[in-house]
Amino acid sequence: MSRDKILSNIGDIIKPLKDIDLDIDRKSFNDKVATFKQMLQVAGGRVVEVNSLDISTIKSYFLKNKNIIDTTKQFTDTQNAISGKEYDITIIEAKFGVAENGAVWIEWNDRYPRSLITLSEALAIILRQDNIYETMQEAYNNIDFEDISYGLFLSGPSKTADIEQSLVFGAHGAVELTIFLI
Repeated sequence: MSRDKILSNIGDIIKPLKDIDLDIDRKSFNDKVATFKQMLQVAGGRVVEVNSLDISTIKSYFLKNKNIIDTTKQFTDTQNAISGKEYDITIIEAKFGVAENGAVWIEWNDRYPRSLITLSEALAIILRQDNIYETMQEAYNNIDFEDISYGLFLSGPSKTADIEQSLVFGAHGAVELTIFLI
C-alpha cells in the first residue's frame, strides 16, 4: 500500500472526529473540596486542611525533612538557593486544583528549576481552598497560556506498575505528595 493511500485512509477516519460537540454536560459536585480530597487520595496523595501555614506544620507531615527547598519564598528556615543534587522536600504553590481528578495546576517560573518537581523525594504543595474548580474543562478555561512558558497538572505522587502489577511509588518523581489546603 502506498504512503498516499495510507494517509488518505487515516484522513477519512479522522475527518468525522472534527465534528464532535465539545459542549458536554457540566459536572457538578455537592462539595468540590471533599471531592478534590477524595480524588487526590485515590491518586495516592494526601490533603491537610490548615487555617494558616508555617514551616513547622509542613515539617511535621514528613519523616525526612533535612533539606527543604521553598520555591514560594514564604518560609524562613528553608533553603531558597538550589544547590546539591538531593532534595528531600520541595514547597510549591499551585495556582488551582480540579475536583474531578484531584489534580493541581503548577506554573513554572524562573525562581526554581523545573527539575525540582521530579527530583524531590516529597512535594508540599500549597493550594487555596477557593481555587478549586469542579472540572478539567473549567480549569483549562482559566489558564492564560499566553503568559506562561511551562505548566503541568499533577495528581498524586509518581507511580508505576510493572507487568506483575506491583505498584511502585517514586519511580519517575516524588514518592509522596501532600497538598496543604488553606
